[in-house]
Amino acid sequence: MEKNVVVTGAGQGLGNCVVRKSLEEGFRVYAVDRTITEELNSLKNRYPEQLEVLRCDISSMADVDRTGEFIKAHTKRIDILYNIAGIYRFRDKVGLADTNMESEAFLTMYDVNAVGPLRMCKALADRLGGGSVIINISSEAGSIGSCWRTQEYAYCMSKAALNMGAKILSNELKDRDIRIFNLHPGWLKTSMGGEEAMKSEEAVTPEESAGHIMQIAEHPETVPKDRMFMEYTMEPLVW
Repeated sequence: MEKNVVVTGAGQGLGNCVVRKSLEEGFRVYAVDRTITEELNSLKNRYPEQLEVLRCDISSMADVDRTGEFIKAHTKRIDILYNIAGIYRFRDKVGLADTNMESEAFLTMYDVNAVGPLRMCKALADRLGGGSVIINISSEAGSIGSCWRTQEYAYCMSKAALNMGAKILSNELKDRDIRIFNLHPGWLKTSMGGEEAMKSEEAVTPEESAGHIMQIAEHPETVPKDRMFMEYTMEPLVW
């Protein structure tokens, strides 16, 4: 059965893998990113009828609304919304004394990682119906109950905020049969994972992570009803 899928952060890494695999499964895909990459252009050439490539900065409500209107003009239903876009800055991997406490440094991280996914959900809400799935790429870094870090204030706080926002939205949508999952994608061998991840045997490729994440999105019935925050392998995480 053909599905309509929206993917943010579609230009590279995990998001691009989800786009490619969804196209290979025959789905119609709306690929959203603030930069139109060579990877997206290549996929558009291969799948001209299945793929729409949309430039959008999810930190801008005007951008998100414009993107949402385009998508809604082309489909009456969205089966899966993958909120994958996010930012991480290695310079923030420091303790409190060295953390930039200017509001812009914190708010940019929060704006993209926590509020951005909610903007997408708001813009597309009337196309999400019974059986639709929302996948938010969160992180174990957003867990309060199992927090072990002594650094990375802005990133960890932004993911904790994403978790709370998604939980509130889940409560709001409980009567509409829409599942929401906040997933830790693993330590990814991508630019965001960094050079250390690229060399580590413990890190996972975006292709492998994408495969697991898509299984959850396409078969939500395999996940216990009370499980929302978890690893890409479906192992539960502590809020």
